[in-house]
Amino acid sequence: MRPKQLRSKDLRAFAIVPIRAIKDPRITPKTLRVLIAFCSYCDHIGRTFVSNERVGQDIGSKRTAVGYHVKRLRDCGYMVYSKPMFKGQRSTSNRVVFDPHVKHEDTLRSRLTVKQQMQLSEAETNARLQELEDQTGTNSAADLDLSMLRAEFQCLTADYFTRALGAGWRIKPDIVQSASIMLANQAVELLTEPHSHGDAA
Repeated sequence: MRPKQLRSKDLRAFAIVPIRAIKDPRITPKTLRVLIAFCSYCDHIGRTFVSNERVGQDIGSKRTAVGYHVKRLRDCGYMVYSKPMFKGQRSTSNRVVFDPHVKHEDTLRSRLTVKQQMQLSEAETNARLQELEDQTGTNSAADLDLSMLRAEFQCLTADYFTRALGAGWRIKPDIVQSASIMLANQAVELLTEPHSHGDAA
């Protein structure tokens, strides 16, 4: 029996926007509105794989109109293409450029705190689930449960590393990130799909 299908909720409450765009005379109010909409979907390093169609739905514009403003944002240096967030991603990844002097995503990631790196890892997991929802229209309860378990394990790992740092241990940020992702994925892989008591052997 397939798990019950659930739709994810839109939990966006605010957006962080490059302040230089507000002062840039090249950015019209309509273009700024498109930029703000994209920013509302960004993760900690400015990446998003939201489609022009979805942004158009948010602001009440056609996909082609959004595409026009996206091109303008690229030409003005506020958006660039980003490498896919995960294997098998079908949609295009973009990155909002907050600091034009930083060119590489690895540099942006290395500047994050341990907590922010954990949150970024959780966002990448949610992005995979969102891609599944966009393809099928729904997410399964099992998928959502696994996402929550993975995020919880990453929080526990973050707390462990934080206490280790407080005790004087030295941990490189890139190692913290890769280790937390690896441990969380391994923990989830050990779990089997939820079943009823009647199905238990």
